[in-house]
Parts: sequence; structure tokens; C-alpha cells
Amino acid sequence: MKDFVFKMPTRVHFGVGAVRKLPEICKGLGGKKLFIITGPNVAKSSAMAAVREALGSAGTEYEVYAGSVPDPPIEAVDAVTRIFAESGANMIVALGGGSPIDLAKAAAMLSTNGGSVADYLFGGTKTVAKPSVPLIAIPTTAGTGSEVTAASVITDTKNRIKLSVTHDYVIPKAALIDPQLQADTPALVTASTGMDALTHAIESYVSLNANPISDAMGIYAMRMIGENLRIAVADGGNMEARANMAVASLIAGVAFMNGGLGVVHGIAQAMGGIHHTPHGIANGVMLPYAMKRNLPGNFKKFGDIARALGKDTGGLPARDAARLSVDAVAELRMDIKVPRSLGDIGIEEKDFQGIIDATMPFRLLALNPCKLAESDVEGILRQALRAPI
Repeated sequence: MKDFVFKMPTRVHFGVGAVRKLPEICKGLGGKKLFIITGPNVAKSSAMAAVREALGSAGTEYEVYAGSVPDPPIEAVDAVTRIFAESGANMIVALGGGSPIDLAKAAAMLSTNGGSVADYLFGGTKTVAKPSVPLIAIPTTAGTGSEVTAASVITDTKNRIKLSVTHDYVIPKAALIDPQLQADTPALVTASTGMDALTHAIESYVSLNANPISDAMGIYAMRMIGENLRIAVADGGNMEARANMAVASLIAGVAFMNGGLGVVHGIAQAMGGIHHTPHGIANGVMLPYAMKRNLPGNFKKFGDIARALGKDTGGLPARDAARLSVDAVAELRMDIKVPRSLGDIGIEEKDFQGIIDATMPFRLLALNPCKLAESDVEGILRQALRAPI
């Protein structure tokens, strides 16, 4: 067995109604005035109302920034960091999906390290050297796992590419997971973020950097998603399914922070930077096609994935069992009505070269179970354009 290091520094507080613990958690981390980063829709939601009620009842001082946008750009991080500095707050709370959490993670880091976030993105001129401002992440979707990971994904709009700041100091100090705050999530968002979580679990499981602990977490997350995502999409008020998906998303996040990712995320990140494709949708479209290409890299593990997602592989040769994992993901995607092809989301053959060019430098592509050339990525895209799966 190879040597490995496993990281899980975030303290997780889980439970229906757990939002009421927010003042106590903040106090324990030394919070005197909180700076809440969220988006305009969440700012008007029942989740925000619950946060306000919890903080108001405890007399906790706070200020709300509700200007987070999807795929936060460099300029937004730099701007919100300045607003935070002027607020007099000493702690950040992120409320929402992956975008506000990523924005908050980057702003918390930049507040202590200085400069522009562009300096710290992959390939930049600076390295994160100082601990971030204390950050509490409260996800309102079940998919990104950003509440427990070491990366903040930021968009370089000038170069039409999504890059990340990655460092242990970026990891939130605490994550508050309250399934009740996710009850109002629309069906399509539930479906797409659920596919994001499934992609994290699968890619980390077959990654060349996988270890026994990330494997255990990845396969468990797959089982939970396979058993609960359809229900959460069909009946958003089902708190058992919501709770299980919230936990599965978190577990998958920890798995990929330690095990790594692969070509699906490379392509999805490229699609997001160039075409502004929502990340979960991009992953959902691409996942089965990339899996099909990656099968020869680890038939055994893909067979495990098939079983975790409910397929009976008894007596089948390893290759045939592995192929059922692709079928299982495609069937799940169809049941929850996530787009099946690139054409369904407006991407055409003429867009391929830009996506390929942005995919190949993806830093985690080296962890993909099969070594891929540009022609392989093009082949995956062509499969997804025709949607035979």
C-alpha cells in the first residue's frame, strides 16, 4: 500500500434545525461581527430568514453582502474583500451553493494575504502564506462539497477560464449542514448538484491518487446518492432524502479533496469558463462518456461503482461488470432529467477545440485513471455530442 496523507480539518455540524447553532459556533471561533456572503436569490429565501432569526435571537452583530454571482470572477473577489475590510467584521459566513462559498473562501484568504486573487490562482505569482479569516460555510445545495475542501474556483473572464486557489488555509473552519435550508432548492438544481456530488465520488474513487480512506468515503457517497437523489428531485420536501444527499455531498467533497479528480472536471471547468455552463450540468452531461473512456484504467473499481449504484454484477466478467457502471449513471441522469448531450446545452462541434485547449492544462488531469491525449478528450466530446448513452 502506498503512503498517503488524509485531511479533514473542518468541524461539521449536521442536523435539521442546526442553523440555530450558528451564534454558538461563531462565538467559539472568536466571531464578534459576521460578514455574510450570499447571492440575491438566497438572500430572499427561507434559508436567509432562518440565519437572521438565529443571529437576531442571540444578539449577534452581522452585515450581509448579497452580490455573489455564479462562477465568481476575479474582480468580484477583489471587490468583496475590500467591502469586508470596511465592514469591521472579523469572521465570514458563506450561505448558498458553490459560488458564494468559493467567493467567501477566496475573500477570506485574500483578506490576510493581500493583493489580487489573480496572483494566487493556478499559475499565478504568489503562494498563500497566512491563515485566512475564520470562515463558516452553510451550503444550501447538496453537490459541490466546497464547505469542506481546500479549493476556491474563480473565473478569469478575460481569458475565459476557470482556475482555483488551492491551499489548506482556504478550508473553512466549520461547516453547518442543515437539510431544512435545502428544502426550497428547485428540482433541476437538486438534480444537477447531485450529479456534481456523484462525479466527485466517482472521480476520486478511480483517481490514481486514491487511498483507502477516500475510497471508503467515495463508495459510501455513491450508495447514498444512488438511493436518495431520485427521491430528493421528485419530492424536495422529503427531509430524509434531503439529509442523506447533504451528507453524501459532504462525504464526496472530503473524498475528492484527498483522492483527486479527473477528466470530467477538467472538461466541465473548461465548459464553465468558455460557455458559462453550470458546473453540475456540465458534469452530469459528461460523466458517463468519460467513464466509458476510462473503464480500461480500472475494471475492478468501475465494477464496484456499478454495485454501489444498484447493479447486479454477479458472475459477470470484470469488463462487463465495469460497463454496468456507465449504464447506472446514464439511467440515473435520465430519471432526474439532466441533459444527456452537449447539443442539449448549446455546445457544438465548432466549440470543441477551445474546450480541449482549456482541459489539457487542468492540474488534476494527471490523476485520471487513463492517460489522455487531446484526441481522447475530443473523442469524449464527440460521444457526448451524439448522446448514444
